[in-house]
Amino acid sequence: MVQQDPPGSGEAELLPEPFWTADRASLEGQARTLRWYRWQILLLVAAAVVSVLPGARHGTDLTPLVSVAAFMGAGYFWYRLRGANPQGRWYEARAAAESVKTLAWKYAVRAQPFEGPADSLEAENRYLLQLTDVMRAFDDPEIVPPGTQAEITDGMRQLRAGELALRRTRYLRARVDGQRVWYRSRAEACESQAVSWGLATVALMIVGGAAAVAQVAGALSVQAFGACAAAAAAVIAWTQLKQLRPLAAAYLLAARELEIVSGQLSAMDLNAEDSESTWAKLAADAEEAVSREHTTWRARRAFPR
Repeated sequence: MVQQDPPGSGEAELLPEPFWTADRASLEGQARTLRWYRWQILLLVAAAVVSVLPGARHGTDLTPLVSVAAFMGAGYFWYRLRGANPQGRWYEARAAAESVKTLAWKYAVRAQPFEGPADSLEAENRYLLQLTDVMRAFDDPEIVPPGTQAEITDGMRQLRAGELALRRTRYLRARVDGQRVWYRSRAEACESQAVSWGLATVALMIVGGAAAVAQVAGALSVQAFGACAAAAAAVIAWTQLKQLRPLAAAYLLAARELEIVSGQLSAMDLNAEDSESTWAKLAADAEEAVSREHTTWRARRAFPR
């Protein structure tokens, strides 16, 4: 799952307010989702571990009550996840933020469909119309507060008014190369985490199997197999939530696509007669490569409202 895409050099002053509103909503939804899932999984594991501990030999055995309390606590967080659906807001808001960011960059560098002179009223109206349509598509007031207006920032206007060489340099540094490096680093991080969690799962399975054999042989009185099985299931559930392997593959593919696009943008002849039209197409292709992974976010919502 996509996390925050840190704005590149000079990108912060370029992006309009609808991006920042959606970005904050996405980060809040992400933090809440991971926190509640983490507590749900930990409490389920705790319930399993406590249930296999030996009870008190004398007096009242409170172990079952502790196990039930942990289980009920996990149920509480499941209910909160189901009712509040922070994962859905996380996905929705990230899709909104990335859609706004893509439109802003396209307009600022005169990419298709906003090509033309810097002061083109047609391009401006087209941008404002598309941005308004994007905001209407997200009906959550925490993502797009009522009264939010489509806007063109001063940074967008200044960049759009610049020469092609300036626009290319700025776009390559702040958008394409910055995003490419981020995608590649995230791909490596996701792959490393996937390997680590996979090893943890294997270790828990080995320990659980050994504990089961020891219990059958009479060498172990504690039923550790159930606790190990619950812990292994928790690790698998966490890695499925994080989608580490699919994300690593998606990020790596996006990074490779951006490497190709970066080479094309760097190699284009700025003095050619059709340089502006070529630039408009290549920059639009670059945005397509950046935003392709984000288009799946709305379809991956946790629960329908």
